[in-house]
Amino acid sequence: MYIANQLRDGDPAVFFSHENQAYPPSISNSRKLRLTSSKSKLLTCLNTNGQGEPPAQVDCKIFDGAALVHGLPATSVSTFEDYARTVFKPVLNRELQGVRRLDLVWDRYLACSIKESTRQKRGSGVRTKVASKTKMPVKWKDFLQDSTNKEELFAFLTQTVAAGECPKGKELYVTSGTSVITRGDCEPMEDCTHEEADTRIIVHLQHAAERGSKKIVIRTVDTDIIAILVGQLPSLIVEYPDIDIWVAFGMGKNFCHYNINNICRNLGEDKSLALPLFHAYTGCDTTSCFLAKGKKSAWRVWKSYPEVTQAFLHFVDRPFRAVDVSCEHFRHLERFTVLLYDITSNLLSVNEARRELFCKKKRSLENIPPTQDALLQHIKRVLYQGGIWTTCRQAQPSVPPPEGWGWTMEDNHWAPVWMTIPEAAKVCKELIRCGCKSESGCVSRCRCTKAGLPCTELCSCNCQK
Repeated sequence: MYIANQLRDGDPAVFFSHENQAYPPSISNSRKLRLTSSKSKLLTCLNTNGQGEPPAQVDCKIFDGAALVHGLPATSVSTFEDYARTVFKPVLNRELQGVRRLDLVWDRYLACSIKESTRQKRGSGVRTKVASKTKMPVKWKDFLQDSTNKEELFAFLTQTVAAGECPKGKELYVTSGTSVITRGDCEPMEDCTHEEADTRIIVHLQHAAERGSKKIVIRTVDTDIIAILVGQLPSLIVEYPDIDIWVAFGMGKNFCHYNINNICRNLGEDKSLALPLFHAYTGCDTTSCFLAKGKKSAWRVWKSYPEVTQAFLHFVDRPFRAVDVSCEHFRHLERFTVLLYDITSNLLSVNEARRELFCKKKRSLENIPPTQDALLQHIKRVLYQGGIWTTCRQAQPSVPPPEGWGWTMEDNHWAPVWMTIPEAAKVCKELIRCGCKSESGCVSRCRCTKAGLPCTELCSCNCQK
């Protein structure tokens, strides 16, 4: 198409300001988000060497419930009741022995969620109704791929925990929908509308700190939680100066501990506050990554272009603030994206970078940045997710609907808005092509003839090209 555009003296600037197809290949996987497969690579960028081990005595442990379930064996029991009684509850009782307080936080599975792309990527399991006497599924991992299965399982386990007693002097908090079930010497928690456990954990951490917990361990396998904690610690430590937060992360040979306080000290306050936005910008569960641009390469660009930090901080301070291409902070993010594709470039515009990388550096259309129009939609999705993370200390934050934030409703599902202007073939008349079948060549009804253009290799006619 580019060659045809050139043969007909088309304007390259117009051509490269439009995507070449309906779904930008740099940030989409067909119609879906281009989800990163290396989210955890962020951890290698955080200078986490020498993290050590958490203190022997901690005040509170907070569990990402789904991570706990995924890590427990399920082959040695026959029914869900057996699993709850002989596998799940003993683990909680053992963990509660070494702390004063234990929190178990579950995800909520909403019918219409922007996380649907991530859940589809993980696959869909076989539906099995959870009940006391129901036999445990043979393929446990497949069972856990179904959202309804997990929702029923988590509710069943919560009921099992709630039916038991809590040892004297201990506190147990377990989420149940938007509410929290407590056992022991607890102070009630207000209802929480968060969808994800990764943000709801922050609400529980804050509540624990208010109740005097200082040394807190969070158990998870989700990189997002570490990014969120790093972003929240600078404000938490102002209110709770003695708070010391550890994350028990990963499974098996990849299990390790991260001290959030040390990570923040290494990064500095500004970069710590900006980290969640950087993480969302370079790809998370609800935002695309850039094709072949991982966390490590993006981190190197961040170090070489610190000006983008102020753009991230602007949106951290102003969650759910609208953005357009004339905004100064959009321009910093655009420049950051140019550098992500060419660290030596002096260009400010992704459209100009697209032209230079394709024409002069022979990059394929898949390996150049998205257009400015497509990038704006990506940034809107980033700011939407960033707003959710930034306001996560509120139990009931005012989160706007996804519409207008790079998402639109299609067939009762949220789908990404990839761009607001047509692809190149629909706006550049130089890309008109015909399908005339006359052996003698094109006639007056030919689309190219009507447009006053010569036929090109794009045409399927018999004209001499």
